[in-house]
Amino acid sequence: MPSLSLSFAVILPAAGSGSRVGGETPKQYLPLLGKPVLWHSIRAFSRLEGCVEVVVAVNPAWQAVAEECGAGIANLTYVAGGDQRQDSIANALQGLRTVPDLILVHDAARPCVSPGLIQRVAAAAAAHGAAIPVLPIPETVKRVDSCGAIVATIPRGELRTAQTPQGFRRQLLLSAYSHAKQQGIVGTDDSLLVEMLGHQVQTVDGELTNLKITYAQDVKKAEGILAEGAFG
Repeated sequence: MPSLSLSFAVILPAAGSGSRVGGETPKQYLPLLGKPVLWHSIRAFSRLEGCVEVVVAVNPAWQAVAEECGAGIANLTYVAGGDQRQDSIANALQGLRTVPDLILVHDAARPCVSPGLIQRVAAAAAAHGAAIPVLPIPETVKRVDSCGAIVATIPRGELRTAQTPQGFRRQLLLSAYSHAKQQGIVGTDDSLLVEMLGHQVQTVDGELTNLKITYAQDVKKAEGILAEGAFG
């Protein structure tokens, strides 16, 4: 990964229950090539030049497992997760021990993120203040009513699905979270909170291999990607 001459910290919200996967183990702790998913996600960032801190927001009930995932990583901080993802990230922002130029926020259940994608997001965030990876939507998109009947077909040419990591200038993200708290805004991702400040968010090309483990079968897909080094 080329040096950006800027430092960054990454926040990994890992306090969720992962109920869609099934079973009692949250998806970020499922075994993946002999190690928990979170183990892989932590190292995807901690090994990169410019990474000054990895902050993991965890459910206290899984603190011990999370700490095992971070064994041997020097620049690692743990904070208590909140009731919602946004609360966990707010706690992580407060728990930062460093003052990085950029902050990247990444789903703990995306263990296959590539160095190249991280670099693209960080470079775009440095240039524009905020950047996220996106993918085009290949399928036709329908809007349905509460009964399941189609009410509209949505042109998909300008639509994209958002991935992580999402990158921001540190002060911009802090301001976005402060504004969200004051206004009672709850967003499904961090870029929305920045948008609510009136700041434009730049996009970069995402990667199909940067999958989010949501269902049990996704673990097998992730194993194949990591085993083959098939990033991108």
